Amino acid sequence: MEELFGIGDAMDGEPTATDRRDALQDCRFHDGPIIDALNGVAIPKFLGLEVVQRCVIRGIRYHDHFAAELRGLTPQFTRALNAQAIMNNRVPDMQAPEEFPYCIWHPRTPSQETCRALLQRYPQMAYHIGRVCAVAAYTDLYCELNLLPEVHIAEEARDNGSRAIFDAIIDQPVKYAVFNDYERLYEPHEPKVAALNGETCVRSMLELKQRYGRPSPKHARHWTYGRTTTPGFEVHRFDITEDMCIDTYTSDRNAYDLIDQDVVIPLLYSPLPADLPTLQKDVLILAAALHGDIDRYVRLRRPYRIDGELSCIVRGIYHFPMFAKWCSLQKDKRLDHFRIRAAITARFIMSSDLSRITPETPQEDLPYCIWFPQLACPTTYEKLALLRPDMRLQVARACIVADYKEVYQKINPSHDIALVKEAEVSPNPYYLQDLESKALTDSTGDLSINYENWKRYTIKDARKASLQSPESVLAHIGPGSIDADQPWVYDGFNADFRQIEVTICASDEIRQQEREKMRHLEEIWTQQDGHI
Repeated sequence: MEELFGIGDAMDGEPTATDRRDALQDCRFHDGPIIDALNGVAIPKFLGLEVVQRCVIRGIRYHDHFAAELRGLTPQFTRALNAQAIMNNRVPDMQAPEEFPYCIWHPRTPSQETCRALLQRYPQMAYHIGRVCAVAAYTDLYCELNLLPEVHIAEEARDNGSRAIFDAIIDQPVKYAVFNDYERLYEPHEPKVAALNGETCVRSMLELKQRYGRPSPKHARHWTYGRTTTPGFEVHRFDITEDMCIDTYTSDRNAYDLIDQDVVIPLLYSPLPADLPTLQKDVLILAAALHGDIDRYVRLRRPYRIDGELSCIVRGIYHFPMFAKWCSLQKDKRLDHFRIRAAITARFIMSSDLSRITPETPQEDLPYCIWFPQLACPTTYEKLALLRPDMRLQVARACIVADYKEVYQKINPSHDIALVKEAEVSPNPYYLQDLESKALTDSTGDLSINYENWKRYTIKDARKASLQSPESVLAHIGPGSIDADQPWVYDGFNADFRQIEVTICASDEIRQQEREKMRHLEEIWTQQDGHI
């Protein structure tokens, strides 16, 4: 570990071009040089770690003339240096497409004179300049550009108070997307019809900083985005500045994460407007998936699954056959997950359809819960057990829930703890008696339930949870308000929307009282933290 992150002495002398190239292979990690890079003081002599490179890019964007010698070393450094020049009112020499920066409006904006000079030399950057106008309120210059009404420019104008530019775009009957802030794609020659949909990394979001951290060894030499390890920073959904908003401190995200309740709550139970207002829409995405609302889900979702979305999709599939059918027809990486495939198969089985089951169906695509929220007909379960003998335990459990005694007897399952749990709540004592008689000779499922504890939940548990409402009201509604962490009957997945439902039905006065209580508690916690 010490060799990887470097505890040795710094190199002496002024670095050469060869030294810089060698530095890209040097995966040491020192706080001092990294802080110097963030502050635009000096370039680290080790550049192999992604987090270090992003810290250097941050330093370049914030400090004029810093790290000019890194031009050409990597495309990321070159783009950052070109953005630095533009934002400091110089027009750089850019040839190859990979040399053109995506964001030229943060942390500062170029002057109108620079924008005009940039447009004259690089007319293909017209929409970049339009976005600068939205940030800096260059209304006259924006009008001169004669651009298509572009939705990212509109959202940027709204965020920065450039009302005239926003109104000029929002009033148009047809709007377009030229930018793609998720992928940093700029396609002025292939504009797509679009609406304001919360897809823009507006300037205020770039002010939400995160402190750099020490990466785990997996990320020492390669830029990867694994969830189980860390590259030294949190991977944000947007990275238009290519520095992941890394800094020497972490911002207080409460102001951003506490969604405008007056905006988001009505949208949970009202039709979506053609153009979304300013909001953090993740809770709307999760709600649409959880309720199997295809139109809303397709409209709102992001190019990748967000936290909690997989659980909400699984729950939506189990409860809504039309959503399951739609998901089954999609060729989309966001829905290409074995848990989703298993949920679709479960929903089809409960709708008495075995078309997704063959002898070759992979084991991981086979569901366990095939009896809630709906039961299939007896012949479906009987045929399923014949088609896939490895699903006999699931089928037997479904027969206990449905009291399909004849099919259960044909299957004749071995003793299994999960089956016993289900039999204990069955009104028919036959199933428990049968399983207990096999307890001394069989123990097929005794081990699996130890690491799949959710199998202990019975149909009685599932029905009780679906009928019982929580007593408390939430102070704030956000993505975390949907409980997607606790294992449940949907093959270990859960997405509980009940707390939000109670909160939505509560009066404005009650919700406001809860917010006041939470605000008071936060003040107490803040005071206590100050005394630690």
